[in-house]
Amino acid sequence: MRPALLVIDVQNAWLDQSKGLMTSVEARAEEINEAIAIFRTKGLPIFVIYHTDKGSGPAPGTQAFEFHPIIKIEPTDVRVVKNYPNAFNKTNLEHMLREAGCDTVLLTGLSATGCVLATYMGAIDRDLSPYLVRDAVAASREDLVRFVEEICDGLSLRAIRQLIQ
Repeated sequence: MRPALLVIDVQNAWLDQSKGLMTSVEARAEEINEAIAIFRTKGLPIFVIYHTDKGSGPAPGTQAFEFHPIIKIEPTDVRVVKNYPNAFNKTNLEHMLREAGCDTVLLTGLSATGCVLATYMGAIDRDLSPYLVRDAVAASREDLVRFVEEICDGLSLRAIRQLIQ
């Protein structure tokens, strides 16, 4: 197993639009950042996924497009910009993962029932092994987070540390 971490759509635009999303991200920021730290320490790839709609934005280069500072991404993390919920759809994400020798993706970010779930299913379609990082996906409502965590395979931070020693 060679994993990559996907940190999906924790952008200012979405958090500014929904108090529920911001609250959910704040409750999970520690887990998201710990997953990032684990991958960074082990020298494993981290992909930061940004969403924009060609018609309604947020536009790259704007503050709304940027990740919220609560999430500790770095300029050295690989950036992927997507226009669809599934981060694999019409992007070079799969190619970059294969180039890095990755066969497994661990997903964090938002929204649990939107882009995270679509990307999880997209990974399966590409013969990759996807896992949610437990307590590291957010949504506007807690019942939606729990639903997605129930239907998808997940790994705790403890399990991740043990798997990628």
